[in-house]
Amino acid sequence: MLKIDNLMGFASKSALWLVFLGMAIFQAYAQEKVFVPQEGEVVEGEFVISKELEITLPAAQRIFQKVPPDEIDSRQTDELQYSFKSYTPQITDIRTRLRVLKLKDETLLSSGPASYITLGVGNYITPYLDAALNSTPGKTSNYGLKVHHLSSRNGPVDKSNSGDGHSSISLFGKYIGGGASIGGDLGYVMDKYHFYGYDAGADVSRDSIRQVFNEVNLGVNIQSNALESPLQYDIFGKLHNIADRYDASELAFKAGLDANYLLDDNMSAHLGLDMLFASYKNPDKINRAFVRINPSFVFETFGITLDVGVNIVNHNDSLHVNNNTIIYPTAKATYALTDNISAYGVLEGDVEEVTYKNLVNENPYLQANIPLTHTNKNVDIRAGVKGSLVQYIAFDAGVRSALYKNMYFYLNDPLAANRFQLLYDDGTTSLFQFYTSLSFFKNNLVGSTLSARFNAYSTKKVSKAWHRPKVELDYSIWYNFYNKVKLTGDIFILSGIQAFDLESAEPAVIKLDPSIDLNLKIDYILSEKYSVFVSASNLLNNNYQVYYRYPSRGLLAMIGLSASF
Repeated sequence: MLKIDNLMGFASKSALWLVFLGMAIFQAYAQEKVFVPQEGEVVEGEFVISKELEITLPAAQRIFQKVPPDEIDSRQTDELQYSFKSYTPQITDIRTRLRVLKLKDETLLSSGPASYITLGVGNYITPYLDAALNSTPGKTSNYGLKVHHLSSRNGPVDKSNSGDGHSSISLFGKYIGGGASIGGDLGYVMDKYHFYGYDAGADVSRDSIRQVFNEVNLGVNIQSNALESPLQYDIFGKLHNIADRYDASELAFKAGLDANYLLDDNMSAHLGLDMLFASYKNPDKINRAFVRINPSFVFETFGITLDVGVNIVNHNDSLHVNNNTIIYPTAKATYALTDNISAYGVLEGDVEEVTYKNLVNENPYLQANIPLTHTNKNVDIRAGVKGSLVQYIAFDAGVRSALYKNMYFYLNDPLAANRFQLLYDDGTTSLFQFYTSLSFFKNNLVGSTLSARFNAYSTKKVSKAWHRPKVELDYSIWYNFYNKVKLTGDIFILSGIQAFDLESAEPAVIKLDPSIDLNLKIDYILSEKYSVFVSASNLLNNNYQVYYRYPSRGLLAMIGLSASF
């Protein structure tokens, strides 16, 4: 476990930057006159700079991306709305917070779809393009085209041998009818990486370590619009085909339904259904199926809101070819302590999908012939408190304990240390976790978010929880000066990651140094249609590792221009 003294030591320098930033921002907030944004002013948008190879990830955003703070709509009221998603201990959630990849859309209009283009350039020979062509806002339909590119020719090891590039293009549209709305999207994504986790000074051909993923995806969504109807539903379908430069590929179709029916003022029925059918080749071809049904009833009694049901899951995969049906009970209870604060408890079991697409989004440095099997969450117990303290502050804090079977871990391949094998714990992996989230938002003027998780893993058949962090911490703060200058700062910390060094004279377990990522960005609004930005990522200029043998880039500075039309 990470000692508190060590955590304080490695975080003190980086945290000091944000302490000064926070003090300056809130002092300015106390002194400034607040202006209400007018039509045409810039809307809140978050920016993430590539320095390695998201996330995060929520399409086709690679895992080596940082998830920015939630965007704040300039049209929102002062009434605080809060909603925290329950955390599941998947590496996807973890990785998106540190490995930075993509800049987010810089939409300049305060309401409705906007057409825009953002151009930027940074060191490491890093060009950036983000553009969208949207239809004129209408009452019944909207559609558009999005294009994105971000790449760095050079990286932290042997320059172009550790470069990366990410491009995407997508078409989207939505039609809003009287009783339902239908939307869809069609996209293409290409991601390039290099297996640069080799020994320093090795004579390596750049082409021999190149990896490329090509993905085509198609999606459709149907939602009910009749809010007065007792039946509310959301139907979706998704299709993706992803293939790498070698022999691995996956063609998968996923569809689902989420429906609620109001029986009376105190009771409703819920039905969740999702299914996944996939053909996986790496290099052998395997057909996989996954079907989950989640019926439940929600009702109130004695001041407690109860959601009681079952998860029924049937699946097969490359490790368990025969069909396997599992039934887990689910229950959630919520009790209002005050008008704004509630206590809750959750007891559930489930099966978490594991697909090739998800794995390469998390870790693109995988070896060939990766086996796939879904993860059984045999039991997950959570208890916590959430709500709003004052008008602009929301929180969620609690503790959870969970037992898993077939939880997966990443470990460097003994035959090729610059690639990772996938290890499953087919015994029982236990997780004990403390978590907390805190947010503060004031219109489009100031905002701050804090999220922390402290994890304790215990494995059965795998010796260590390889490449799973014990401490996850992120903090973000931003301030909008007179709707003219926006200052944003954030810090991300991962600690307690363990790996196994097979290359040394005496192979041994090693602890990676804490990963500390400090970032700063300044947006300046030139006019209603134009703005410029300057940003710096990894201000501490350290080559931290989230995956062993894969150091991140150092300081990455970027300047750019955005225009709307």
